[in-house]
Amino acid sequence: MGSSSAFEQFNYILAALRMKQTGDSILVQPHDFPDHDAVASAFGLGRLLERLGFKVRLVHRHPIRSHSLNAMIRELRIPLERIDELLPTDVSDEPCIIVDGSPNNANAHPLSSNLIAVIDHHVNPGELDAPFVDIRTSYGACSTIIADYWQEAELIPDRQTATALLMGIQIDTDFLSRRVSPADLNAHHRLFFQADWQFGTQVVKAALSISDLEAFHYATEHYISQGNLFFTMLPFDCTQELISILADFFLRLREILVSVIVEAGGDRYHVSVRSRTPDISAATVIKLALAGIGEGGGHDHMAGGIIHASTHIDEQALFRRFAKAMETAQENQ
Repeated sequence: MGSSSAFEQFNYILAALRMKQTGDSILVQPHDFPDHDAVASAFGLGRLLERLGFKVRLVHRHPIRSHSLNAMIRELRIPLERIDELLPTDVSDEPCIIVDGSPNNANAHPLSSNLIAVIDHHVNPGELDAPFVDIRTSYGACSTIIADYWQEAELIPDRQTATALLMGIQIDTDFLSRRVSPADLNAHHRLFFQADWQFGTQVVKAALSISDLEAFHYATEHYISQGNLFFTMLPFDCTQELISILADFFLRLREILVSVIVEAGGDRYHVSVRSRTPDISAATVIKLALAGIGEGGGHDHMAGGIIHASTHIDEQALFRRFAKAMETAQENQ
């Protein structure tokens, strides 16, 4: 779908909802393991829909495992509700919009049977059964798409919304240092002085605590390296941002092209993968490695996933899976 007419086509879907006059809320749902960009996109779209006269509920599935994201939600008063796997009757057929994820990528399971839209920037395999689909894979952040919607609607986001969208762009592009499109730069420029950029920067850059140093120490003492692959499994519970930062950190080693961090201290394993070569897609690596034991997805440069709680796999076996997946991803490039 061309971006120049995307918001206009989105408006057609909204107009049809107005004509039904059901009084239902529109559910805006980020992907199942929300990060800053996913929550910011949901919040930004929700606020825009409210400005257009709709009732909105922001809903998500799994726990948020990030100190800085929880701080963003708390300080910006983002009304995000967690809904467990069993669907309450009050949301089972309400109109639902998925942002920063896709049912086709197995990282966004709609909480409603009435999926009306998917707005995303990840690669989408196959057709989606939704009236409106806007997927812009060249964008570094889904928040940029939502910022474009605000501009196309000729509306100016309030300070809270602008701050959230700015943080979403900054996190997913690593402060405009990776996978940045002209649209990301333009949105960042528009939002910067509308937002409380000092708050956003402070929250994001103070994401770790002294207790997290244990994970750095453990990872440097207990890792497996083969060729250009760095792999370590942490046997204790960590925040999502910590394993992401560790994955970025070890990718700075000259010998390493792909880093894999596995957090195995909770009820399920959480995985973060990074790649700094276009020849090896992080998203492909994680999908291949977790086939049959979990699920994952993302971008060519970064990806994340989980290993199901019912799976029992040791460190060496999991390392071999990732080593094989890396070889296969490179061969199929």
